[in-house]
Amino acid sequence: MKNFTLSLCLFAAVAFNASAQNAPKNDAVEKTSTSISRLMLSSMGMNENEYIQVRALNIERLSKAAEVAKTYENDAEMKEARLREIDEEFENKLFRILTSRQVEAYAEFKTRPEANFLSLVQEVTPGTRKK
Repeated sequence: MKNFTLSLCLFAAVAFNASAQNAPKNDAVEKTSTSISRLMLSSMGMNENEYIQVRALNIERLSKAAEVAKTYENDAEMKEARLREIDEEFENKLFRILTSRQVEAYAEFKTRPEANFLSLVQEVTPGTRKK
């Protein structure tokens, strides 16, 4: 019984640690990802499963972008290049989820000011958030 309890505690600690590593690194990423995903949902006519996948992609994209913005804050050229790579990777993954009609709707959505990737990066980067 003692070994079982110890094993259970060890398993719970490992599971908690793994889930904590997958969580967004800051609340701004979570909030902004949810916000942009909801806008995409209404603009592109996604179903719930697509929304969940797109939200996960947005969290991944904005987490990476915030880290790049912080890492290359003194190298604008490198920061811009890395952000372009992140956005291209996001779109490649996104297009695998969406239907052709939704891809067309995304192209239109992307032109809207609230969908601007660089603005979203500023929202999730500590020290550059709009007040």
